[in-house]
Parts: sequence; structure tokens; C-alpha cells
Amino acid sequence: MNYNNSSEAYMRSVAKVGLRQYFRPGDLVDLSGWLVLWKPVGRVLLMIFPLVLIINMFIASEVTSVERSIVSVDNQRHELMDKNIEMLARKARLWAPVNIQKLAGEKLALQIDSGDQVGRFNRRSGSFSYPR
Repeated sequence: MNYNNSSEAYMRSVAKVGLRQYFRPGDLVDLSGWLVLWKPVGRVLLMIFPLVLIINMFIASEVTSVERSIVSVDNQRHELMDKNIEMLARKARLWAPVNIQKLAGEKLALQIDSGDQVGRFNRRSGSFSYPR
């Protein structure tokens, strides 16, 4: 005989799984489960941390040496630019008309003509013509 009473307490055969089960405050305070997880993570971090520090030091030294070489090349470029400016100024002084006349007078004993000193030979008449 089957007896069916609807007023009796009903129990589920499967446990109810919900979000409240995972976020209970008591489970977060219990650190025993976390320590089991963090021990291997800590060991891995302790092995990786010195390696990362060494790589960081190496990269920092390389960056510093590259910066030094860039600064030295930039200084050399500025020195060459200054030397170029000085040489261009010297060239301009040497090729100035006043300096050319001075050097021609000193080295070759040449002077500027005074109009009637230089003549042009006319082939037809066989004589020199002097411009005025």
C-alpha cells in the first residue's frame, strides 16, 4: 500500500548548487586552502624573480650604453658642424674680392686698372682701343 501524505517535509535527493555556496564569508577567511595553492606559486616566483632582475639589469645597462653612444655621436656631429661653419667662413674670407685684390697685389704685383691702362686690340685697324 502506498501512502502519500502531502503535508510531510520533502527532502531533495540532490544538493542545491548556487552562487551563495561559493561566496560564503566563512570560506574566504579560511586560509588553509589558499596556502596549499600559494606555496608552489611562491616557489615559481622565487625562481623567476632573480632571472627577471638579471634580465632587467642587462637591458638597463645596454640602454645606458646606447644612450652614451648616441650622446657621443651627437657631440661629434656638433663639432663637425662647428668646424664646417668655421671652414665656410674662412673660405668666404679668402674668396672675398678685397682679399683677392690684396693677394694679387702682394704675390703677383697686379693692381686694378684705371680705365686707360688696358686696351683692346682692334684687328681691322691694327691698333689698340682704350675704353673710357
